[in-house]
Amino acid sequence: MTQVELDAGLNSDSAESELPPLDIPTDARRVSTGIQDIAIDYLSGQITRGKIILQPEFQRKFVWSTSKASRLIESILLNIPIPVVYVAESAGGKQEVVDGQQRLTSPHAFLTGSFPASSGLKQDFKLTGLQVLHELNGKKFADLDEATQGDLENATLRFIVIKSESHPDVKFEVFERLNLGAERLNDQELRNCVYRGSYNNLLQSLSENSNFLKIQGLREPHSRMADRQLILRFLALYRLTHLHYKGNMKQVMNRELEERRDPSESDLKKLRDLFENCIDMAWTVFGDKAFRRFQPGSEQNPDGSWDKRLNFALWDTIMYGFSFYGKSDIVPNADRIREEFLDLMTNDSTFVEYVASTGDKAERLKYRADVWQARLKEVIGPPRSDSRTFTYKLKQELFDTDPTCALCKQHIHAIDDAEVDHIKHYWRGGQTIPENAQLTHRYCNRAKGGN
Repeated sequence: MTQVELDAGLNSDSAESELPPLDIPTDARRVSTGIQDIAIDYLSGQITRGKIILQPEFQRKFVWSTSKASRLIESILLNIPIPVVYVAESAGGKQEVVDGQQRLTSPHAFLTGSFPASSGLKQDFKLTGLQVLHELNGKKFADLDEATQGDLENATLRFIVIKSESHPDVKFEVFERLNLGAERLNDQELRNCVYRGSYNNLLQSLSENSNFLKIQGLREPHSRMADRQLILRFLALYRLTHLHYKGNMKQVMNRELEERRDPSESDLKKLRDLFENCIDMAWTVFGDKAFRRFQPGSEQNPDGSWDKRLNFALWDTIMYGFSFYGKSDIVPNADRIREEFLDLMTNDSTFVEYVASTGDKAERLKYRADVWQARLKEVIGPPRSDSRTFTYKLKQELFDTDPTCALCKQHIHAIDDAEVDHIKHYWRGGQTIPENAQLTHRYCNRAKGGN
């Protein structure tokens, strides 16, 4: 699958014409901003100290040429008004650049003497291509006379500061509308500015999951974060449930990151395990056809076919359905589940219509979820309720009886170094009972892949 196909299939949340109004309290519908005029010398120092972040994760790298950056320096020296810079307040009193990265990087690079390494430009910044102040061509900042240096250092740029107390959905709209140019940032890239934290870091990490990459037909994560948006869709829907979904997936995803920006380590692990288990189940059942529409044959052409692009409606439906089950439920029934899906795509015209249509209308998402859950229940039965985890009491009994690792056959010196492992894997239907338990080193069990 090519990057273009992924962009076409994943790069938007919904058709804009179908997006319902944002649910924002009346008294919170104005963004809170401030205006600052800041000298370039001070700005450069703030950038050096990390107080102004030029390249938040959502921002592209510095892309201006040396001559374009030089002409900005010339414009500043000629006292030509420079467009305002937009920054957003973040944790610790820092400011992240939303719009104006190139305009800030250029004077900072000139004052410090070199371009950022990520720019790909020659490190030393010498002015070039100046037409008015052409006598400055070939000079670095250190080569300028003191008066000219002072003029540049004391020149000011105007900042619009989007304050942290602004309602997150209004703030998101501001960022979106500032990026309506030729290289518009997509929604997920914008979320990385508005809602940064350990949850965002988790999305990045999960995008590297090997089965997820294989399903997308990629060797590395998507360059425009479309894969992270899919992960966020699933985790947000799982927490909200389809019963409480009101029809604006964009707002649901924004709220998920806003409310859970920095979950606890245990919550992050639960989210990771949830996604990895569900994506593994999807790969086991569907392989590289996962989350694609199946088009049944016709009288003229009886052969069916699979779409190449991932379908976000099927992504929501299948991942959400699998989230109620464990591998021990899905893996032994993989063939039957696949057949149920093919039957659903062939014989349920409403389901087919709701998969094919654009938008995230609540009634469509709820119908898809209910129908798929009913099909899974027919094949598997109700979700498994028995625990995957053995009790500490059983571990103590096994340790007291024989503190030998069943895997490496070496002595286990302390009970905290031990784990109780399923002899028959839990995900293959193994029960969490003493007869299916063996004592292992914690390391050995993890090294072999756990239960």
